[in-house]
Amino acid sequence: MIGNKTTQSGFTLAETLVALFILSIVSSAGAALLISATSASQLVREREIEARTLDIAQALIRQDIAALSDRTVQPSDQFEAPSNLYGEAPRGEAPFLRFVRNGWLNPGSVEGRGTLQSVEYSLRSGALIREATLRPDATSGTPVSQRVLLKDIARIDLGFVRGDQRSDFWLGDAIIGRSVLPDLIEIEITFENGTSLVLSALTGGRT
Repeated sequence: MIGNKTTQSGFTLAETLVALFILSIVSSAGAALLISATSASQLVREREIEARTLDIAQALIRQDIAALSDRTVQPSDQFEAPSNLYGEAPRGEAPFLRFVRNGWLNPGSVEGRGTLQSVEYSLRSGALIREATLRPDATSGTPVSQRVLLKDIARIDLGFVRGDQRSDFWLGDAIIGRSVLPDLIEIEITFENGTSLVLSALTGGRT
């Protein structure tokens, strides 16, 4: 049993214990609020990073498509026919979208290259990868710039619109006179968590 003995601070022992108990509760509540605020702040930062990543990926894909050129590319294996645009839903890790884009700035022609570059998009282990070569007709020694745009992707679907026609596949074969380009390219990216990102971009280089 706790008596009414007075401590040096002027409070009884019972009052001191009650005060300590209340202080411990307040401290615990403060710690919980701090942890909660820290977790919320971390969640906000993660969402900001995700949003920024999506914005950058969308902007780059749209810029590529808007700068699409009708310039044909000779595949490095020399067996396939030259084409200016190839695209279909990913099959394995091979590029599912391939074309030439212009507008690659080279102020004063300082670098030994033109303004065209070949661009390829691939889906590998759930990651959307963009590869750009130094020049359109690349060889095994041509420098390649690779960048992972998005991760945790379950599937990608493509659509190519020309006039009132829409197709899930496109091959601009210059040899048999199919060098025309679509008016619009649609890309739907479905992530592993079930969310989707839908892009629609007008193409450049149309005739």
